[in-house]
Amino acid sequence: MMADSSRLARVTLNVFDSDVHPYPRSAQEMIPYTPEPWRSREYGDFEAASKVALQIYPSPHGHGARMDAVPPDGSPAASDPDFTARQLFERAGVDYAMLIPLGPRPHVNQERELAACIACNDWMADTWLSKFNANDVYRGTLRVPSSDPVLATKELQRWVGHPKFLQVMLDPGTQIPYGHPSWHPFFEVCAKSNLVVGFHPIKGAGQRFLTPVGFPTYFMDQHSQWGHNCAAQLASLVFEGVFDKYPELKVAMVEGGVTWVLPMLWRMDKYWAELKSEVPWVKRRPSEHVREHCRFTTQPFEDPGRLDHLESILDWIEQDQFFMFATDYPHWDAEDPQWIVRHVPTRYRDGILRDNALAWYGLPRKSAGGVLARAAR
Repeated sequence: MMADSSRLARVTLNVFDSDVHPYPRSAQEMIPYTPEPWRSREYGDFEAASKVALQIYPSPHGHGARMDAVPPDGSPAASDPDFTARQLFERAGVDYAMLIPLGPRPHVNQERELAACIACNDWMADTWLSKFNANDVYRGTLRVPSSDPVLATKELQRWVGHPKFLQVMLDPGTQIPYGHPSWHPFFEVCAKSNLVVGFHPIKGAGQRFLTPVGFPTYFMDQHSQWGHNCAAQLASLVFEGVFDKYPELKVAMVEGGVTWVLPMLWRMDKYWAELKSEVPWVKRRPSEHVREHCRFTTQPFEDPGRLDHLESILDWIEQDQFFMFATDYPHWDAEDPQWIVRHVPTRYRDGILRDNALAWYGLPRKSAGGVLARAAR
């Protein structure tokens, strides 16, 4: 949760927020951006997604929003650029925000999902990345169909070279893991274009989260297991040779948790050492590939309950640049950068809060629009 403005103190933070979710004010806002024939059919993908979110998330405000993130006029959280800017940049100390729109949902009709992605990307380029971006604080994440590598590559190529889109999102919950050769042309474009591939979980309309043992009963079942899909995709990318084949590729694992990474690296290294004859194209230890090619956002940052245990985990990973701060604004479980200040050893703080993401996305350090936050102690 963001810092309470009544408790502001003279502590200045500079923050790169790696996970902010903008929303349209209504489904009607997307109509001008939706290609035909889908525009005439008026499939309200954003509206449908909002209804699904009301059923899934433990929040009465739609798409899992915090109560204080709803603008005074009652419009959806993160749909009012001025109100959003006040909460992010003035209260939380954010200098840059990586926008990850969640409107388009997985769809059995891939052409329909592509139309929703096209509308979302055009809307983002026209609004949050231009009209709402006077202080140059926002960078964008492209949306592409996560189950069709051909359509995903087609939409990706439409935006190559856009100065504000620095990332493309894939849903880690797929039927075919992304290391499969059918996805290699997509990763080739990302690597050549210096676009980060951001894996972010999403819940699809009429679709539930599939675990290795079936479908969960409760939301907390699903929410606590998002890291499992990220771990599976990570193993697929490593052992299918994606990082060996595309040495410039960069990946961000968003909202999947962080502490599972360390035992996953240990496990992959162990079995690679013993079974690497099965995958001769993997030339380096998996942990070396992951440390070079991957970053992980801190929301949700698991709390072991003891600061010395958290410090040990960070030290054992042996990678100061591994983690990037994220609020997950405007969702109910959004994190305050002050949590990092209070819980993370000093030597890691600037990297996690700002510097690691600036380096990953190739951005200069600055204070957005001259705004510096006074954050709560």
